[in-house]
Amino acid sequence: MAAPLVSVVIPTYNRAAALGRVLGAFEAQRPADLPFEVVVVDDGSSDGTAETLAAWRGRRFALRRARQDNAGPAAARNRAIAIASGELVLFGGDDIEPHPDLIAEHLAEHRRRADPRLAVLGLTRWPDGVEPTSTMRRIDGPGGEQFSYAAFTDGAEYDFRHFYTSNVSLRRDLLAREPGGFSTAFPAAAFEDAELAYRLSRRGLRIVYRAAALAWHHHLYDARAFFVRQIRCGAMADVLLRLHPQLAKWVDLRTLEWHRLEVVTAGAPYRAKVARIRSELELWEERSVNLAVFLDRPATDLAEPLLAALFRYGFVKGLAAARFGPEVGRTVAADQWLRLLPVAVDRLRGNAGARRVPLPARDPEAIIAIARADLSA
Repeated sequence: MAAPLVSVVIPTYNRAAALGRVLGAFEAQRPADLPFEVVVVDDGSSDGTAETLAAWRGRRFALRRARQDNAGPAAARNRAIAIASGELVLFGGDDIEPHPDLIAEHLAEHRRRADPRLAVLGLTRWPDGVEPTSTMRRIDGPGGEQFSYAAFTDGAEYDFRHFYTSNVSLRRDLLAREPGGFSTAFPAAAFEDAELAYRLSRRGLRIVYRAAALAWHHHLYDARAFFVRQIRCGAMADVLLRLHPQLAKWVDLRTLEWHRLEVVTAGAPYRAKVARIRSELELWEERSVNLAVFLDRPATDLAEPLLAALFRYGFVKGLAAARFGPEVGRTVAADQWLRLLPVAVDRLRGNAGARRVPLPARDPEAIIAIARADLSA
């Protein structure tokens, strides 16, 4: 087997079935003589992932594997980079199924641009035939909470915030310029990729989008699952800001600081409302999430105001708890709930009433009744 041009890096944790599908898809890469390897690091899985990898008998590529105690995706990618031998490193995921031309498209863009500082960002989208939820349609669409592809232009250049490790490639020797690789200060998957890209951008990294470098994301989200993810993202944003305080503008930290001061100096009536929500915060969150889940299927744009508010609130909650501590963070979260969620529900009611169009297989009046009963603060 020829020396690999590309090393595909996949960190994995407790997704044995999904990983098997991904490895099988790499068997179909074109052209048949394109030399590449797949490097998988098992981040302490307990679901049979180790057995799946040990039993792999693919013929299309060399599979290199390692196992470590659970330490998070940053540490797993670093371990994989140390093992990789290709000129290019293509970051993927255990739920990211490659198009048969994925590697060839990455290689073609690198060859066309011939820039050693280049990173090629491919398109990651939901699989064909999967009916997206309202949440899925938003986070990869107008909201952009997960990916911003809806706003991208093929061939255009984007900044470090869009170094998506679901589908991005760069030269291995460029990665070596940051000997620490991905920062293990991030225990969870959020912002660790952007943080590395920020450091690399100071060394000249350019990120160019190539839509033809396609992969499918097999990860179905509803509002509840993505709300939990947003809380984790908020906490990881605090890690990013402690490493690079100069990036505070990217997460609007100054506004959050002002809100913290405002709730302390507000008049007694507003402080009383905040105290009430604070004392029952989990209940109000659950009602908000339940309403969003109710609107998830079938997908509808009526859910947009509620999802936007809920996901923004989740991010702020996670960031506030990490930045200010649990007690002050809870007060800030209650303040943010009052600022975001009731307004969103008012918009939901107004949109449903003004359009006079029943939601598919749903009764708009039932939605409004749930909103009124559950979210009127």
